[in-house]
Amino acid sequence: MKLDRRIPRSLDEMADLSSLTAPPAVVTRSLTVGGRRASLRLEATIWDGLKDIAKSQGKSLEALCADIHDTRTEGIPFATSVRVYVLNHFRSTDAGCITLVA
Repeated sequence: MKLDRRIPRSLDEMADLSSLTAPPAVVTRSLTVGGRRASLRLEATIWDGLKDIAKSQGKSLEALCADIHDTRTEGIPFATSVRVYVLNHFRSTDAGCITLVA
């Protein structure tokens, strides 16, 4: 995104923020995973997807997160593993999509 560095000529120009996009809302939640408390910071849309997956699988959010944690690749951050899991879940509904590994 190219930044406009010119000086605004009026208050109306200064107030025009239409070209700016808001960063995704990040939500922190505490979970018990493997008998330990963990804080997980994810975008709100990822939390929504995770809740939908847990509901469709008949699991609690913590149980699903524990499954993801137990099967993740060593050295990959937990939050990254959750994001990839959610992405793969929703991509798998489309035929012919590849699965990412984290």
